[in-house]
Amino acid sequence: MNAPTHSPPQRASEMSPPLAPFLVGDHLALDFLNTTASPRGAAIEWIATGRDLVGWLRSVDLLDDRDAESIGSRIPAADLDTAASEAIALREWFRGVLARIKQSGRAALLPDDLARLNKVLAHEASVTALEPSPDGHGLRMVNHPIWRSAGELLVPIAAAMADVLAEGEMSLVRRCENPACTLWFYDRTKGHRRRWCSPSMCGNRAKVAAFRVRKRLKA
Repeated sequence: MNAPTHSPPQRASEMSPPLAPFLVGDHLALDFLNTTASPRGAAIEWIATGRDLVGWLRSVDLLDDRDAESIGSRIPAADLDTAASEAIALREWFRGVLARIKQSGRAALLPDDLARLNKVLAHEASVTALEPSPDGHGLRMVNHPIWRSAGELLVPIAAAMADVLAEGEMSLVRRCENPACTLWFYDRTKGHRRRWCSPSMCGNRAKVAAFRVRKRLKA
């Protein structure tokens, strides 16, 4: 008997119209986990290529238009595609790490886990500049990434992952309660009672399903 085949995920950028990223995670690391999802049943991928990866980084304000244009003109497309593949591998590794920690606590972190993130973080390259403060009163020191190589694109993502692992309250790192949903979020609500990726998506579906159940019970 032949093993079942699975269709490759559809690229969000190739959909008509292109599907915007689901930025419901309330933390960069979790928004990054949500760069693959199945909102309509079929898997969708937001960072399948280097161009997709640059676009996603732009959508979460890690790059501005000038950075994105410069990266696209200076860094070979093949290198950017390699970075996208590495980003996907990093994402799925982090998904597994979160599952381990959610089940067993931070003691489940292995030396290899730390080494993997630190290897990515070691690619960071930046320059420090003295700039006017946003309010126009005074000055401030600002670090600006240089973006010399494709591998540097993963640095802010790895830093966000490190922040979750080091500082995050793991009980507030959650998956949407819709069993069919794969989206993650950090619950920053006042009472920490958030259950859904989005009230307008899974939250609304849950309300409709509950209404139908009540209606059947009353019939």
